[in-house]
Amino acid sequence: MTAGTKLSNPSTYPGSQGYPRNQWYVAAFSNEVVTGSLLQRRLLDTPVVLYRTESGEAVALHDRCPHRGLPLSAGKQIGDRIQCGYHGMEFGTDGRCALIPSQSTVPGALSVRSYPLVEKWQWLWIWMGDEAAADPALIPDHDWLGLTRKGYSAVPWFMMEMGGNYVYLHDNLQDTSHVTFLHPGILDDGELAGAPFSVDEDAQIVRLTRKVSGLKFPGPVAHFFRVDENRTYDRTLTTETFAPSISLAKQSLQDAGDSTIPPVEFYALNALTPASMRSTYVFHTVATSYEAAFQEADFDKGRVILGQDKVATEILQQRFDEYGETEERSVRADKAGILVRRMIADMIAREADPQAPALAAAIPATQDA
Repeated sequence: MTAGTKLSNPSTYPGSQGYPRNQWYVAAFSNEVVTGSLLQRRLLDTPVVLYRTESGEAVALHDRCPHRGLPLSAGKQIGDRIQCGYHGMEFGTDGRCALIPSQSTVPGALSVRSYPLVEKWQWLWIWMGDEAAADPALIPDHDWLGLTRKGYSAVPWFMMEMGGNYVYLHDNLQDTSHVTFLHPGILDDGELAGAPFSVDEDAQIVRLTRKVSGLKFPGPVAHFFRVDENRTYDRTLTTETFAPSISLAKQSLQDAGDSTIPPVEFYALNALTPASMRSTYVFHTVATSYEAAFQEADFDKGRVILGQDKVATEILQQRFDEYGETEERSVRADKAGILVRRMIADMIAREADPQAPALAAAIPATQDA
């Protein structure tokens, strides 16, 4: 690959093709959706209303009454149905109209789409593509979120909406050299950017691993990871992306003086779900190898960290919107992020035309500055 190769064609620019739809995305945390309340959410440029039946089953319907177009989320729940707030028509969990107050017959065409929805690992996963292809076995398998791996404690932290394309977020979360500069003094003490790294890929997964030996963590960082600031640790940071929707950062801190002590592990998982081409939901969950006794200060620090990512992402989106700037010159540390871009481009290309050449062919795999 020629040094300094540019990405300047808007048709191949990251995120410009849209989104793969035949994939599972997180629509909400489980605890966001409760019986008797309607949750409105925009997912992949599609209005969706989420609610629970009286028995607790989660439901996702297209959020538009087919009669005159009022959002169903502007109505209310009646038993297991949603009643439109305009003319009182009621829609069941399958999306079919079950009642028209002004007449006794209900035409079959008066229905809305019901989306496949699976509740797993404290999340509600939605399938926005071809319903016949919605296999729950395709949901990314991170068993530690189900509290089955090593006794891990997994805790949903918060959802943050960012005003930028989801691919910008993947770029951000895969290149951990940004931690030193965008989050100074919060997650490291300046050592990560220059740490050696390796990259590997497998099916829909891309991993980047950095290792640093002989570290002592200053007070705030030590507290965040629940380690002793007076001891020395060997640190392994792995970022793992399951394209197109999941990004996992695995922190493993091994006592450098005693290898028999189990490592302290802190996993931060972000489910990235596009709301639109210019907006992304980030569902942030943390899993730890120790009993999670998180305090409000921990949640605040998490919001600060993702808030800094939000600022950078929104600036990039604003620059693109205002100036149409697409030229990039990548470096070695971008390899993992570019592999993720290629995976996403391939998914979109295959959905559009299984016989067409992959759009990813126009995106360099790696570039050296």
